[in-house]
Amino acid sequence: MTREGLKFPVIAKPLIANGVANSHQIFLVLNQNGLTKLNTPIVLQEFVNHGGVIFKVYVAGDYVKCVKRKSLTDISEEILNSSSENLIAFLRVSNVAAQDYHRDNESLAKLMEAAEMPPLNFINEVSKQMRHALKLHLFNYDMIRDSRDGNHYLIIDINYFPGYAKVPEFETMLTDFFVDIAHKKRSSETSLDQNNL
Repeated sequence: MTREGLKFPVIAKPLIANGVANSHQIFLVLNQNGLTKLNTPIVLQEFVNHGGVIFKVYVAGDYVKCVKRKSLTDISEEILNSSSENLIAFLRVSNVAAQDYHRDNESLAKLMEAAEMPPLNFINEVSKQMRHALKLHLFNYDMIRDSRDGNHYLIIDINYFPGYAKVPEFETMLTDFFVDIAHKKRSSETSLDQNNL
């Protein structure tokens, strides 16, 4: 952690997330003692307060959809400094509820409604750059907005070939993507045929 410049608190999650129950178990590690209680291999990410909202961005070729989901709650300095906890377990970020770190449904609904979506042109550009860098057409990533600077976004997770069922209008998004792929393939084959004449 020292070499990489990470500071507590950190999020610890399994190196491999393959769909089984514990592959999504994450921990909020508040101090050095918390690290000693974890099984390795794990990925560590510095925890950043982000308003309790995560932006899930789904990409299918040139088609991009961004949705809001609940996330871990912000952790106050008071809690960090006064907590007797070393480690807090969360089964899934989407099911966040642990001790004093949960919100009631009404406050969660207000929080989600108030959270402003990232600018669409920004999301499209980030998605395009990631598509080229990763050489993937079907993927999603999770992005958070740093509470200290509303213009600072962090990508905290990338999933190749994710489930699209929870994406609004996913059928249209995927159909359009596959139709585009078919047109490009047909166009490429036609060009090859003409070149061979």
